[in-house]
Amino acid sequence: VTSTGFIGTDISQAENKSGWSRRKLASAESSGLTMDHYAVGCADPVLNEIDSLFRELPYRHGFSPDSWQVLTDVEILKKAGVYDIEKMRTIILMNSEFNMNNKKLGRDMMRNAEQHGTLAREQYGSRKNHWAIIAALNKRLTMDMLRLRRLAAALCSNNAKSCYDRIVNKIASLAMRRQGVPKNPIKCMFLTLQKAAHKMRTAYGVSQGSYGTNREPPLQTIGQGNGCGPAGWAVISTPIINMMKTAGFGLSIFTSLSITCVTFLCYSFVDDTDVVHCARDVYTSGT
Repeated sequence: VTSTGFIGTDISQAENKSGWSRRKLASAESSGLTMDHYAVGCADPVLNEIDSLFRELPYRHGFSPDSWQVLTDVEILKKAGVYDIEKMRTIILMNSEFNMNNKKLGRDMMRNAEQHGTLAREQYGSRKNHWAIIAALNKRLTMDMLRLRRLAAALCSNNAKSCYDRIVNKIASLAMRRQGVPKNPIKCMFLTLQKAAHKMRTAYGVSQGSYGTNREPPLQTIGQGNGCGPAGWAVISTPIINMMKTAGFGLSIFTSLSITCVTFLCYSFVDDTDVVHCARDVYTSGT
C-alpha cells in the first residue's frame, strides 16, 4: 500500500455526474438539497462543475462545511410491531453531498484494499464477490471436517451490538490510513460527525432541540446510514481478526492431498461472526 501512494482526492465532473446518476433512492437530511436535486443538476454542465467543486474542496483539504453539520436521527423497527425504543435501530440522515463523499471514500478504500490483498480473508461482508451463503457453507464444512477428524473445537456465534454506532473515531482513522487513504478525506468525515448537531425525527416532526454539538469528548460513531459505514467496519475488523490469529486462536489444518496448511479464525459477515477455535491434535480434550 505504501509503495503505490495514497488514494486520490480529486472529484472529476464525470465522476460526480456518474455518482448522482447511479444513486439509489434514499432519504437525506432535510435542511439541504435532496439527492434528486443533485441528480437533475448534474445534467447541466455548469451546475455539474459547481457541484463537483463544492464536493471536492472539503474532501481534498479536510474541513467541514457548516451546512453539513446537521444530522437527523430516525428510529426504524428491527422487528415488526416492536416499538420498544431499546429494540429499534437509529438511522442517521446526512447531507446529500456529505454522504456522497463518504460513499466515495468507502468505495475507493475498498478497491485499494482488495487490490493489495490487505483485508482479512475471513471477512465476507461489504465486499464484492462475497456472499453470506458461502460463509454459511464453509462453516458447515468446517464442522463436518472436525467431526471426521475427531478434533475438539468450539464455535462462538457472536453478533457485535450496534457495531457502527460504537466505532471509535481514532481507531477507524488508523484503520483507514492503513489502507492508503490520505488524512484529509478522513478528517472531513469525522470532523463533520463530531461537530454535528443531531436532531430527532418522530411522527410529530423534527425536534427543535439537538444534541452532540461541542460535546467533550465528541460522539464516537460512524453512524448507521453513513455511506462509508460498511467499508469502515471491514477495515476495522481486519486488524482485530489478525491480532487474534497472531495470539494463537483459530483453526489450523493440513489438507489431505496437497499437504497445505490452512489457517483461519472465523467466518464473518459484517458484524455477525462465527469464531472457531480448535485443538492441535486428537489428544487434546475439549476442556
